[in-house]
Amino acid sequence: MKRPVLLSNRALLRTGFYVGLLLIPIVFSLVSPERGSSLTLFGVTFKIAFLFAAWVEHVLVLNRFLDRRQYVGVVLGTMGAFLAFPAARFILEQYLTEQLFGATNYFTDDLTVGYYVADNQTYALTAIGCGLVFKLVEDWFRHQQERRALLSEKTTAELAFLKSQINPHFLFNTLNNIYALAYTRSDAAPGAILKLSELMRYMLYDSAGPVSNTPPVSGSGLSYKVSLSKEVQHLRNLVDLETLRVPNAQVEFTVEGNTDLYRIEPLLLISFVENAFKHGTLTDPAHPLVIHLSIRQGKLLADVVNKKNTHQKDAVGGVGLPNVRRRLDLLYPNQYVLRIDDDNLTYSCRLELTL
Repeated sequence: MKRPVLLSNRALLRTGFYVGLLLIPIVFSLVSPERGSSLTLFGVTFKIAFLFAAWVEHVLVLNRFLDRRQYVGVVLGTMGAFLAFPAARFILEQYLTEQLFGATNYFTDDLTVGYYVADNQTYALTAIGCGLVFKLVEDWFRHQQERRALLSEKTTAELAFLKSQINPHFLFNTLNNIYALAYTRSDAAPGAILKLSELMRYMLYDSAGPVSNTPPVSGSGLSYKVSLSKEVQHLRNLVDLETLRVPNAQVEFTVEGNTDLYRIEPLLLISFVENAFKHGTLTDPAHPLVIHLSIRQGKLLADVVNKKNTHQKDAVGGVGLPNVRRRLDLLYPNQYVLRIDDDNLTYSCRLELTL
C-alpha cells in the first residue's frame, strides 16, 4: 500500500525542519533567558503563522505541483499560501490567545478582513519567498545527491568492465602458454595447469570476497581489497607459470617490508608483470627481468624492469597497462604515481601507491 504524500519520509523531514525552526528560538530562550527576553507571546504566534505559510508554499504547493509542472496548481496554491499567513495569524492572535490569555494583537472594534489581509501582505509574501528559497535549497541538495549517485553508478559499471577484461586477457595469454607446453609434450604441462588452477582460485574467489567493510565505490559491492601478501603470492604464481614456458628465464623477484599489514585492490599489479613477460627478452643474464616490491610507511613501491625484445610485437594490442592506469584513477585518485620509461634497451614501470 502506497503511503500518503504527507506521511512520506521526505515530507516528514520537511515538516520536522519547520518545527525545528520554530522550537530552536524557544528552547534557546529557555536555556538563556537573558538572551531570549525579546521572545513574547505574539512573537511566538507570529513565527508559527509565518512558518506555517512557508511550509504550505514549500511542501504542499511547490513540491506537489511544481515538480509535476502543474503550473495552474502552483498559482492557485501560492494564492492559498498567501492567505494562509493572515488566516493562521488571525486564529492564533485574535481568537486562541484571547481564549487562553485574554489578549489580542489587534483591536477588534473596527477590524475588517480587508484591512487585516492588507496589513499582513508583506509578511505573507516574505513567508512565500522563504518557502521558495527552502524549495530551491532542497532541490539543489537533491540534485547533488542524484548526481553523486549517477557518478557512483558510472564508476561502478566502469570498474566492473575493467575488472572483467582482466580475466579474459590473462587467460588468453596463459592458455597459449599451456597449449605450447602440451603441444611439445613437456613434463611441465601438469605443473602449469596446477599453477593456473591456483591463479584462477585467487581471481575468482579470493579477490571477489568482501574482506573490507568499506569498498572504494560506496554501495557498489564490486571491488574489495585483499591482503597484499595474497597479491604478491599471486604474482609469484604467475612468474612460476611463465618460467615454465621459458625455462631459461632470468627473473629477480624481491620483496621488502611486511606484506601482511596492508591491503590492496586485487589484480592491480599483474598487468606490469604480464607485459614484461610478453614483450621482454627473458634469457639474457646480464639484463634479467627485475620485479622489486618495497613497502615502507604505508606506501608500496613496485618496480618492473625488463630488456626489450627486438622482435616484432604481437599484432593484437593488449589492454593491460591502459586498463590498470584507469583502475588506479578510479580506485586510488591522487594516491599514486605511475612512471613508465621506454628507451632503446629497457622498458620499466614504477608504481608508487599509498595503501
